[in-house]
Amino acid sequence: MNAQSRRRTRYRLRVAAVAACLTLMCLVAGTVAARVYHGQLLLLLVAGAAFGAFAIGFAVRNRPSFLAPGLSATGLAAYLLGVIALTRDGTETLGTTIVDALVNAVPRTLTALIPIEPVPDTVVVPVFLTWLAATLSCEFAIRYGRTLLGCLPPTLLYGAGLYLVGPNADAGPLYAIVFCVLAAAALAVTAAPPERRPDSDATVDGQPPSRTPALMGAVLTTTVLLAAVALLGPAAARLVTTSPGDPREYVEPPRLTDIDLNPLVRIAEWAKYPEQELFKADTSGDAWMRLAVLTEYDGTTWQATGDFRTAGTVVPGAGEATYSADVEIIELGGKLVPAPADPASVTDLPIAVNLYTKCLLTPDGLATGTSFHVDSALVSNDPAGIETARPDLSDVTTVAVPPGTPEIMATIAEYINATYDTPYERAQGLADFLSQHYAFDSEAPSGHDLPALGFFLGSPVTAGGQRGTSEHFAAAYAVIARLVGLPSRVVVGFDVPSGASTVTAAQGQAWPEVAFDGPGWVRFDPMPAAGVAPVPPEDTLEQMEEETPSPEEAEGGGGEAEDFNDEALEQDGDFNEQAGQDEGGVPRWVWYAAAALLLACVPLALKLRRALRRRRRLRKGAPAERVAGAWAEVLAEAARAGVKVPVHANAEEAAVRLSALKGDIGALPRLVNAAAFAPGAVSEADADAAAALVGPFSRTIRHQVNWLRRLLT
Repeated sequence: MNAQSRRRTRYRLRVAAVAACLTLMCLVAGTVAARVYHGQLLLLLVAGAAFGAFAIGFAVRNRPSFLAPGLSATGLAAYLLGVIALTRDGTETLGTTIVDALVNAVPRTLTALIPIEPVPDTVVVPVFLTWLAATLSCEFAIRYGRTLLGCLPPTLLYGAGLYLVGPNADAGPLYAIVFCVLAAAALAVTAAPPERRPDSDATVDGQPPSRTPALMGAVLTTTVLLAAVALLGPAAARLVTTSPGDPREYVEPPRLTDIDLNPLVRIAEWAKYPEQELFKADTSGDAWMRLAVLTEYDGTTWQATGDFRTAGTVVPGAGEATYSADVEIIELGGKLVPAPADPASVTDLPIAVNLYTKCLLTPDGLATGTSFHVDSALVSNDPAGIETARPDLSDVTTVAVPPGTPEIMATIAEYINATYDTPYERAQGLADFLSQHYAFDSEAPSGHDLPALGFFLGSPVTAGGQRGTSEHFAAAYAVIARLVGLPSRVVVGFDVPSGASTVTAAQGQAWPEVAFDGPGWVRFDPMPAAGVAPVPPEDTLEQMEEETPSPEEAEGGGGEAEDFNDEALEQDGDFNEQAGQDEGGVPRWVWYAAAALLLACVPLALKLRRALRRRRRLRKGAPAERVAGAWAEVLAEAARAGVKVPVHANAEEAAVRLSALKGDIGALPRLVNAAAFAPGAVSEADADAAAALVGPFSRTIRHQVNWLRRLLT
């Protein structure tokens, strides 16, 4: 073999080594994102994309440059088609799945719950970016000989993977070390001087060029990089004190329907129509299937804590599945999905999960015929462990009591505390008290705010009190439990028997749960037994008051007796004057100044309110709602200028009245009519056009507004 052949062989080996290093760099960069995916499927798909893109680029490296983009795009399309076909579940046609995956790939990848399920719309983005990075890297480094530039696409892919992972995975220093070593190796291989290329027979001082300087430079460069990563890496990591940002925090969670925002109100409807069929279920055992878990209570409504986040088929944080159910919806409605406690996986239905309560939601809503399969890790509590457990007070939300609780609730709480000793006894005693002293009534009106619960607990039977549905029993139990010192929440769900059955509205129920340290959330049943007449609660509570002595009586005092030995009674001086001096620490002028400041802030508050109202009307809601908001803003501005439009006037009549202001409202009347009679025909562009008319109209008529009104509002 002559010198020219040897040089050509060495050159080809260097090119192959660079291609291998850059391919592996793309693979490592893609593996960074695969850490938050379920299983190893994405890792294999990313590896296939990296090797496939580099194989095409390497094969056409000596061909005309215009061939590379076309062949790479064709290979990418074929590979993505295969990836989508491999990861789809078969519920939709292949064409529908492809369109949905390509359209929704980016938002669903950024909002999918960790661990991300490898489905078409969550694997398209990492596979596409890996293929693109490998193609660009091959072109820069192999075709044009710019190895350093060829390292840029894998580096950007590495950064994109870190952004997708965010704070949801442990630090991966090994990935960084391997990535840097591969980059150093690629640069070291191409460190030979230009005269070493096979297309040159150049010599240095009449002698063949020596390989020693290039080899020493490569070894030195690699050593320095490894030392820098090994020594400076841990030190740099200690300097980082904040967690990386999570892109999922910037995405609005799925919106709930009206019946999902406050599912407790559905109890009254189910009680009135107990024969209504809600869904079919084929279960592996008896279980309570939950629809909603409500933790926050403000005195008016119970609400769930936390947002719903898109998930794949696997629900994160669940244990081993021990229970399964096949569900087919009949007339349940809404977006909340019935499922047993701690679901582990859900198939045949796109879901979002509330990680705090483990409740499920489907973004598309439940329709008649919707079916899915759910596996769950049911938790069985040890009765002996519950009896000795302490309440779990780690979450302040579950123990918060709203102000204004009715007196009857405090009285019942005092009775429970005086009668029972341990937390479990008090939780069970409260359930027994409600079940023994109150009756079930399917006709009771819905309502679980504090006044409604006070009426349910304290009003006489003749006035309609002491009777209610499970809504009243569960809500009253949860509030009183918090007064007793027990963390509580309300759950809405269904009592579903084992085997195949049709779940009706009669099986829908609300029940309270109490959190214990160790056993977790434990369900209690405050509902009365069928056919048992309740004991009036006032009899039990009055008996407690008679048996419990007052503090004065317990100490032997008379309660109302005056203590003539009190030294305070012997003091001279005016008591009222002394009291005024005690609470007169703040000078009077300070109160006057504060009042003047508050009055001065009133115009600012009114202007801020008007600005926030305009922002809400023009930017929130559907396009038709935004058009109606723009029209409301125009009418409000006209009213400020003294032109009031009657409520009964239509858009054309109002436009005639507004013409007196010389303000341009353009096509807004036409859009208002469209929003009123055909809201579905109003587009985002129409809403933006309507919003754009409000500002110029307001500025045009500003000089026609009375100066005092303009100043104050």
